[in-house]
Amino acid sequence: MARVEISLPERFAFETYIEIQITQINLANHLGNHDLVGILNEARTRYFHSIDYRQTTGRGMINADLAVVYKSEAKYGETLKVEIATTDFQKYGCDFVYRVTNKATGRLVAEAKTAMLMFDYGTGTLSEVSDNFKSMFQR
Repeated sequence: MARVEISLPERFAFETYIEIQITQINLANHLGNHDLVGILNEARTRYFHSIDYRQTTGRGMINADLAVVYKSEAKYGETLKVEIATTDFQKYGCDFVYRVTNKATGRLVAEAKTAMLMFDYGTGTLSEVSDNFKSMFQR
């Protein structure tokens, strides 16, 4: 079976910490896969806020694809360190690459990538990123 491979950068531009809640634990007694996606979205939103990037009414970023490589189980009460880097800037968006580890032990939990595109909700079409978009994420 072919496995997804995600290339992690040497340096991440942002990090945040998120504690696993009981509602994120599945029947196998570990973090559910859909809840990890929610954690990635929360971390990306925190990143946006940290650089004062705000999506405007009618225009924002949409997720074009998502890849996750699970490395170990995460359990209730663990605090996850989520690191984010932006890569592969294009006319309509870029990739966000994530490394998720256990804050206390450094154990790798997951690697992930989301391709995010600028979208005009009024017209239902992609829109080009602004001139300063790339510089906002590379400060």
